[in-house]
Amino acid sequence: MTKLVFVRHGESESNVSGYFTGQTDVPLSPLGRRQAQELKEYLLKTYTIGAVYSSDLQRARDTVMPAAQALGLPVRLSRALREVDGGEWEEKPVEEVARDYAQDYAAWCGNIGLARCTGGESMAEVQRRGIAEAVRIAAENEGKTVLVGTHAGFLRAMQCHWQHLPLSAMKDIPWVPNASVTEVDYEGSGFALVRLAECSFLHGDVTRLTKWK
Repeated sequence: MTKLVFVRHGESESNVSGYFTGQTDVPLSPLGRRQAQELKEYLLKTYTIGAVYSSDLQRARDTVMPAAQALGLPVRLSRALREVDGGEWEEKPVEEVARDYAQDYAAWCGNIGLARCTGGESMAEVQRRGIAEAVRIAAENEGKTVLVGTHAGFLRAMQCHWQHLPLSAMKDIPWVPNASVTEVDYEGSGFALVRLAECSFLHGDVTRLTKWK
């Protein structure tokens, strides 16, 4: 069995500004950097981590980096762990997306799991690459506990798979908080969700997406 400890990145500058930055590379906010340190302390106390992977976007990488450095482990970067490709929505404020891409944005708000960002990815495509990458990581690290830095939309789509739900149910799944921990066990027969969106270690530093459905 392989234990995958998925972490959503800490608060980013775009989370604060309310801009859509699916695959746009943005840094953590000062609060996000503090969340990464709090996460590190929790991970070191709770798990015996044998490998670290991350989306190659800096907000995810910099969230798991403090723990990786404390453990003396490299961070293995993967494009397959990225957030949804937002296409034409990238780097635009939510109000502008809602105005200029009204039909696609309405579909996103109404049933995100069946939606596609204009000129970008569908959540079905995110889920497919996410499943394939999680299986690959687990196969490379049989018997280990692996830390995986990624993103909220990615995790929301994967939660449907872990809980055997159709993507049409994704609209009813909340965004996990920044820097929260979701623990999943993998064996050849599939995934078992053990812990979801654990963030008690952040105390007063818990932040969530509020503008995006």
